[in-house]
Amino acid sequence: MNEIKTAFEMNPLFTIGCLLFMIGISVFCFGKKFFLFRLFFGDRSMFSQIFWGLIFSGIGLLLILFFKQF
Repeated sequence: MNEIKTAFEMNPLFTIGCLLFMIGISVFCFGKKFFLFRLFFGDRSMFSQIFWGLIFSGIGLLLILFFKQF
């Protein structure tokens, strides 16, 4: 648990990566159910929801992998 706490405190890009990953997964999974996601993206297409969810989670995952403390 201390490793995770240290990673969040010492590296803000790791924290941003985690937040982007969580936002991407929530858009990917729950985008059709939450009105604010649909309003923000301006499209009701399921493919658009999947695309943006994968983009956000991919960027977040890359930030996590690149800036992780070993």
